[in-house]
Amino acid sequence: MGYDATRVRPSIEVAFKKLGFSGPISSTGVTVAQTKPESTCSLMYSNMVEWRDHNPPPATMMLISDQWREFFSWDLARLQQHTKYNLYLAYPFRLSALLTCGEWIWKELLEPKSSVQDMCTTSESSPATFYCKSCRFKNQSVLRFRKHLSSRKHAVQEVINPIRQELNYITKTWGKNYSAKPEYATAQIAVWWDMMDCPIPEGYDARNVRPSIEAAFNKLGYSGPVYITAYGDRKQTSDDILRGLSSTGVGLAHTPER
Repeated sequence: MGYDATRVRPSIEVAFKKLGFSGPISSTGVTVAQTKPESTCSLMYSNMVEWRDHNPPPATMMLISDQWREFFSWDLARLQQHTKYNLYLAYPFRLSALLTCGEWIWKELLEPKSSVQDMCTTSESSPATFYCKSCRFKNQSVLRFRKHLSSRKHAVQEVINPIRQELNYITKTWGKNYSAKPEYATAQIAVWWDMMDCPIPEGYDARNVRPSIEAAFNKLGYSGPVYITAYGDRKQTSDDILRGLSSTGVGLAHTPER
């Protein structure tokens, strides 16, 4: 409440320019898509995937949503591991686990700033485009778009061509473990192991920890030296385990339980 909608695009442009970005932001205006609340995330995600298909990296994406954790985080995190897109995020509250290049609180991003106000008055962006995915209807007139949404044709098409409610994740068929890229194949590998949360199973030979980890990396094409540090309470760890880890070059950092 109380925010001027004309500041949305200029605020985003100013935020990116402060970071050194000067490239065009997708279209010249703001596109407004008609969708039902339960289908919003699905439509947003499908449009993001479609945009990626037509805009290869290097490029930058920005997601503005308070539902990133429930719907977007896992798939976007996996995509970021394999692609060179910059990802920026804006949301109501600062809490993110995604690997992003930058994050903003949405209201802070829209706070009045002189540079934003200047852009609002001098911007030559074209009018917004409104579109209905179910009907493939596009128009720049608010009145015509509202008229379309109240038409019988729209009601029929919305039933015939409903927007999916669930996300069709594009990484669902990907293997969970990725093969090593050439630049990482022979690089060093550092392992930090919490022995309290992930203890050695009863009856397991501690001397096999390092070979097991190295074998897992080797299967993915990694052959670089592996450095392992285990974190645990020496007083709570048996001598057999300590000797087994030490004999294979696994370092132990003493972290006593409270």
